[in-house]
Amino acid sequence: MENKTKKYLKYAIGEIILVVIGILIALWINNWNNQRLADNQTTNFLKNIKEDLVSDTLEFDNRIDFYKDLIDEKKKLLLLSSYEKINTDSLSVLISATYALYEINNTTFTKITNLGISKLSKNDKLSKKIYSYYTIELKTFSEFINWEKEDTGYEGRYWSNFQNEYEFNNDEFPKFQDSIINKQNLIKLITEPKGRNQILYDYYRKKRILAKYEEMKVISSELINDIQKDLNTN
Repeated sequence: MENKTKKYLKYAIGEIILVVIGILIALWINNWNNQRLADNQTTNFLKNIKEDLVSDTLEFDNRIDFYKDLIDEKKKLLLLSSYEKINTDSLSVLISATYALYEINNTTFTKITNLGISKLSKNDKLSKKIYSYYTIELKTFSEFINWEKEDTGYEGRYWSNFQNEYEFNNDEFPKFQDSIINKQNLIKLITEPKGRNQILYDYYRKKRILAKYEEMKVISSELINDIQKDLNTN
């Protein structure tokens, strides 16, 4: 009887051990599967962020070209000591209230933050750089863009509303001011201290905006390379 009891006890213990092992294996598989799904999710997020950054970089390039051309045109005119031989259309570049804005594409990053994900890579340095780009860099960049938008808007109102001598060119409606007088008034407008100071302020601000776009292109390009290296190791 005692032998049978020991036998049943060993059998029961063996069954318990098997059940425990089975549970542990199931938990391990479940954890492994969850980790695999999480890794796949972060990998996909990294790929999507890379695509967003590529889009940003292309748009930065477009804005850089725009501002370089505009700054060059304004500089050539500002360096002249006489405007009599320059046609009115070319001169009007100096008082054109023009800008090219861009908003950083943070679609993927917004999804990530909404999901409460705080780590996008096993590489902590990369995760910090991504979060820095979409928080600190985005905020600073937006401040520059708002500055450009607001001040260019003010300049547009200044040139069109705060003076009553130069009639702006347009192709749709007839002009009432003689073309020669119109040009003389434009020259007066851009050579008097108040007008020239306004033009110079616009010129130097646009140089700052250009520098910011160039800086953002460098940051986004480096981040693209860092993400690609991380993806290559997984």
